[in-house]
Amino acid sequence: MSEPEPGDLIAVGDHYYILASTFAADLPKLVLKHDEAFFVADRRGDFPDVPESEFGFYVGGTRFLDRFELRVHGQRPLVLNAAVSDDNLQVAVDLTNADMREGETVLLAGRTLRLARRLTLYEGQLCQVLSLESFAVEAVHVDLVWQFEADFADVFEVRGLRRERRGDRLTPVCGPGMVRLAYRGLDKTVRTTWLHFDPPPRRLTPDSARYQLTVAPGGRQDLVVTVSTAESPDEIEAPPVGSLSLIEIVRRRRDENEAHQHLMARIATSHEPFTGWLRRSRGDLHMLLTETPDGPLPYAGIPWFVAPFGRDSLISALQVLPFEPAIARGTLRFLARYQGTRDDPFTEEEPGRILHEYRRGEMAACREIPFIPYYGSVDATPLFVMLLAEYLRWTGDHALARELLPSLERALAWIVGPEGRGDYLTYGRRSPIGLGNQGWKDSHDAIMHASGEPAGPPIAVVEAQGYKYAALLGGAELLEALGRPEAGPPLREKARHLRARFDADFWLDREAFYALALDGEGAPCRVIAPNPAHCLWTGIAAGSRARAVGGRLMAEDMFSGWGLRTLSAGERL
Repeated sequence: MSEPEPGDLIAVGDHYYILASTFAADLPKLVLKHDEAFFVADRRGDFPDVPESEFGFYVGGTRFLDRFELRVHGQRPLVLNAAVSDDNLQVAVDLTNADMREGETVLLAGRTLRLARRLTLYEGQLCQVLSLESFAVEAVHVDLVWQFEADFADVFEVRGLRRERRGDRLTPVCGPGMVRLAYRGLDKTVRTTWLHFDPPPRRLTPDSARYQLTVAPGGRQDLVVTVSTAESPDEIEAPPVGSLSLIEIVRRRRDENEAHQHLMARIATSHEPFTGWLRRSRGDLHMLLTETPDGPLPYAGIPWFVAPFGRDSLISALQVLPFEPAIARGTLRFLARYQGTRDDPFTEEEPGRILHEYRRGEMAACREIPFIPYYGSVDATPLFVMLLAEYLRWTGDHALARELLPSLERALAWIVGPEGRGDYLTYGRRSPIGLGNQGWKDSHDAIMHASGEPAGPPIAVVEAQGYKYAALLGGAELLEALGRPEAGPPLREKARHLRARFDADFWLDREAFYALALDGEGAPCRVIAPNPAHCLWTGIAAGSRARAVGGRLMAEDMFSGWGLRTLSAGERL
């Protein structure tokens, strides 16, 4: 919890109390995303000044505003209600004022004002409307201040990475109703934040905007703040402020959503809670979608993973393929565009390999991180082939399959590998700052032996072999469908051989379960984990083995009632 400000503490005898208006950072966060832009706010709609927090407004991997706080007569307003709309188009926050005192004199009684904040995103801009309504019987004088700051931190800095040096802040510029904040990064790019206030405030400085308003009894006043951003080689003077109102922005985005929904399957049930859950889930998925030149692409998550991730995008597209095939098309085309073409140890790029993660902030541009893009994923490439095969089965879209045939062939070549590489898909970090583990469990200590000792490279994780098996069969099916009948049988034979070898090497007789992985010496990691469940999906698990795995996954030490545990409750942590 953040420390309370001095004015938030009151003493009564020997006891100290924290005012109800104090709490901000600990309350549930409000998150909104549209394409490359997103924000994380507290329940007041603020980006509070909390050290080492994720609050702020971000575009393309940079935080363009890390502080944006509202004060009324020097105090935080009280929260009445706060929520993200069901369609994820706007954040709605209703606030009221606390008692405004000067000594023992009450200047303004609490709950006299209603402050309605509405925030939305459109075309990389943050638009906020603050509506003040007075319930007083006489005119009310309101001193209102917005405090703001732009740290221009790369998202990896926000996550905790420390840099030896940063770029330079440029001199702020204040104009009529407008503030420009700018930063020249080590990548020579100027990143700029403009704040535009309508109507102009009484006083405007590089870090605050002060209004002194008089609100009539029953009256209302609206204040509009638009935050715009840009990245360019040189400083930009004029802010690209849009002329659309918040109502018009929401209407346009709602129209866009409705147009998109005509391209997807509609689901209705007689059970309203279940229908509501589906509607909310669809809205959440659409918020994670980003429009690219290749079509819609699911990003991995907010706030740390608002970026293309091969594995996450491919699995998301697979899961919703029967309902929204356009997501699969966009995902396949995007990943094919960035498919590896050369060998680069720093990014672990290899010909035919599908990317793991792609960032475009300052640290990526300076090669302080390898995600430019980064290819350290053992499973994204077979998942690419699996998605393309499944897409063709559902849609019959041979045109897309033919378009992606060169990418398919390069991906299959990477999966099969050169002569002598061995039957299994394995990984070992090549980049000095890359990932040590390159499966879906990619934390540094995720793959280990039962003793807790980390497995040494090259590592063959169990689920990746299932993906390879499914990709070989899917690749054979695709090539035959595209007029290459001679290419199918060799791939099916490789799949048959892999399945037999896998059963011999990964099956643990004592545990009646598959090993988590084989280490670099070929020794099995005798750890009970959910990873072999992927082998049921991909079909590499033989019949009797599959039944044993399914039963073991449902045992009490593995199935929590809410889902499968990361490790069996009996494993050493």
